[in-house]
Amino acid sequence: MQDTLATTDSGLRGGGLLRRAAVPLLLAVALVVGGCTMSETQQRTVSGAGIGAAAGAAGGALFGAIAGVPGTGAAIGAAAGAALGGAGGYIYDQQKKREASDAEAARLRDENEQLRLRQENEELRRQLQQQQQQSQ
Repeated sequence: MQDTLATTDSGLRGGGLLRRAAVPLLLAVALVVGGCTMSETQQRTVSGAGIGAAAGAAGGALFGAIAGVPGTGAAIGAAAGAALGGAGGYIYDQQKKREASDAEAARLRDENEQLRLRQENEELRRQLQQQQQQSQ
């Protein structure tokens, strides 16, 4: 009986890992499904947090296993990874918005310049016509 408890309590055998992974997996599925109603900023932030949490959990579990506490290492790594990943996702989103805004501003500047040149051309044509009419 002692051996059975030790095996299931370790979290690595006897389905313990599956039970521990169930909540994060359900949370990930909920975020993916909930992502349909999120803004682009929220999607990028949550994606960054999810990727960071996964990477942090893997790294934390690795270093935790070396120290003899893989579960604790994974939890700490996941929390740190989620925070850093979420911040990274938000920063990435803001950069993309800035790029889109700059591109739109450049497009509008070009359009305004074309309109100004067209208007200037029309004015020069009118002046030329007036000069031609006066010289006749």
